[in-house]
Amino acid sequence: MDEKELLELINEMSGVDSIYDEKEGYYTSEGSPAWNATRIVEKLTDTTFIPFLCDLLEKSKNETIKSDIYFTLGKIGVNTGDRRVADILLKRLEAETNKYTLEMILERIAEQEDVPDCLAIIKCISDNRWQVRYSAIEVLGRCKSPAAEAALIKLITESQDKYDLCYAIGSLCEIGATQSIPYLLPLVKHTKGDVRRAALGALDKLGDSSFLPLFIEAMEDRSPSVKYYALLALQNHGDETVIDVVYKRVKTVLSRKRKIESDELVPAFEFLNQYKEQHKKIQELFEWIKTKKWDNLSDEEKDSYKKSIY
Repeated sequence: MDEKELLELINEMSGVDSIYDEKEGYYTSEGSPAWNATRIVEKLTDTTFIPFLCDLLEKSKNETIKSDIYFTLGKIGVNTGDRRVADILLKRLEAETNKYTLEMILERIAEQEDVPDCLAIIKCISDNRWQVRYSAIEVLGRCKSPAAEAALIKLITESQDKYDLCYAIGSLCEIGATQSIPYLLPLVKHTKGDVRRAALGALDKLGDSSFLPLFIEAMEDRSPSVKYYALLALQNHGDETVIDVVYKRVKTVLSRKRKIESDELVPAFEFLNQYKEQHKKIQELFEWIKTKKWDNLSDEEKDSYKKSIY
């Protein structure tokens, strides 16, 4: 492939993006010119194209084309590990203003093997456009640096936006920021269930068994998803002292008609299975489920139950 052919591919990426499948009777993106061009670009490994792509960026005024160039650059970086790509993308954060273009750059940075500098990304987490801000917060999870960690901790103590908080908590987990634990603890009581769930998941990953009382308390949360994350934490850090708590949750869930199908009980089954030989009440619980409540289980819960029994 030469530069001319690559440019043609980039132009095709923003061209016809759907075709009519006569056999199936509907329009689909798969097999369209844009789809085919994107699949080729995703596999590029020729680093000699990097200067050419940078030159294209300087000349292009079309935001869609620029986004496709950034996509191409990013994939070359992913496929080759060439560190120049991350450096170029980071510098371009300072040059671009379009929110969608900035979002594309940040997404490509997140894919790189090594992100050498986070300062340009940190500037983006205060952007008032959510497309830019959320992407930047997420990318900081790839930056193993004290500056990134400090910026994320500052964010979770100051922001009122639940998505800011959830993305920041996720990035702190990815970094493995155990020093963020004191700042995560208040968020377990946040008014938004999504934030409570994210904080609980972070404490599960970053914390240890000393947080068992907190995980047990979270089992009383009004949000089913928070209870699920609490169960996961009990599975990961619990011992025989929490058997009754997990047992009670299984009985409560299956003693009433379930309004929506969920896999909430999978961690409960896996946890209780560890102690079933020593505790007759667990054996009786599993038998009750098999004979009385089998149809109340989701498919994944049934599979987990079978693994617990056999």
